[in-house]
Amino acid sequence: MKVSEIFVSVQGEGPSIGKPAIFLRLSHCNLNCLWCDTKYAWYCGSEKSVDDVVGDILKLLGVYSKVNLLVVTGGEPLLQRNELELLVKALKKVKELEVEVETNCTVDPGNLVDIVDRLIVSPKLEHSGVPKELRQCAESFRNSLGKYRGKIYLKFVVETAEDLLEIDEIVNFFGAEPSSVYLMPQASSLEELARKLRLVTDLAIQRGFRVSDRLQIVGGFR
Repeated sequence: MKVSEIFVSVQGEGPSIGKPAIFLRLSHCNLNCLWCDTKYAWYCGSEKSVDDVVGDILKLLGVYSKVNLLVVTGGEPLLQRNELELLVKALKKVKELEVEVETNCTVDPGNLVDIVDRLIVSPKLEHSGVPKELRQCAESFRNSLGKYRGKIYLKFVVETAEDLLEIDEIVNFFGAEPSSVYLMPQASSLEELARKLRLVTDLAIQRGFRVSDRLQIVGGFR
């Protein structure tokens, strides 16, 4: 596996916000969003065997015995889906562990949905700077959401009120319940986050969506 980093922190956004977790950040991404805050993961990383990564995670779980969540992020983790499936199966054999995988929804999740606890699907909007044909959601995700309702969540990075039109289109594509949709401000500073959080809240109220803060910006941690 090509691994960018493994570390312990708190999930800063989405349905598991505030929960301590081990983060496995995988390298490589098939989209190059303008505002991405982990561009270093696009290219940098170390090649490791699945067994070695399992060992690294188990060591951290031994030190942080109260942590029971693994967040797999990127980059785009599903580019290494086969290795990721092996990793999750190996970890679940030896440890009671929740596994949450973040994805931009352009790559077929395959059987991974069966073995993870949550799939956080973050479709990219026009303000990402990525052409629509490249950021189009894979058809397989629509089928998966119907089968795994309660396990798959949608999370959108919001820049302006106009984003709601595109968000509505994607939510309808998925047939998603409003309670499974999270809106999150596009921000790189505390000031920008505070300014846009009011907008995001207003949009969420209109649709019955959820609002996600970004604790990593509030607290200045990873």
